[in-house]
Amino acid sequence: LPYHIVVGMPALSPTMEAGTISEWKVKEGEAFTAGDSIAEIETDKATIDFEAQDDGIIAKILVEAGSTDIPVGLPVCVTVEEEEDVAAFKDFVPEVVETAAIEEKSPGTAAPEPVPVVPEPVAVAEPVAVAEPVVAIAEPVSPVIPAVVDIPNASSSESWGNFARVKSPLAALLSADQKKYVEKYGSTGQVPL
Repeated sequence: LPYHIVVGMPALSPTMEAGTISEWKVKEGEAFTAGDSIAEIETDKATIDFEAQDDGIIAKILVEAGSTDIPVGLPVCVTVEEEEDVAAFKDFVPEVVETAAIEEKSPGTAAPEPVPVVPEPVAVAEPVAVAEPVVAIAEPVSPVIPAVVDIPNASSSESWGNFARVKSPLAALLSADQKKYVEKYGSTGQVPL
């Protein structure tokens, strides 16, 4: 057979399991382009157009319009790329349908009953004693002697708070803003800087 694609029933919604082909919009032997509606398919929720993904020609329609409850993935048509290849698929039957028909014809054969599996006992090894870990104690480190910090431009009589208040441009700016606020609105509840 020439190159062909067997097109299965598409899942047109995430929950779709089966559908009904309401109408074939492209007949056997007719060409279609990507985006054309090939068939109209009814799902359990809506009727949706089945659009072609590529250009091609319908060589054989495997499921006639009006067929109900066609499972997703079941072959519904065969497409080819060249018009002269259509005649080769006149009597085409997909393999999936043949195996399904054989299973339907022989319902007397039942699946064999599963044989129960008895697990064999497994030998369990004795636990191994683990020695306690030895913790090494390090010798004590000599005490850290604080370094003497020399602060430039600071007399020994000034405390850190006074130093920050006098020397910090940010503290001076905030203090000035706070004083303006107090003059305009009254006390803030905070002691001025």
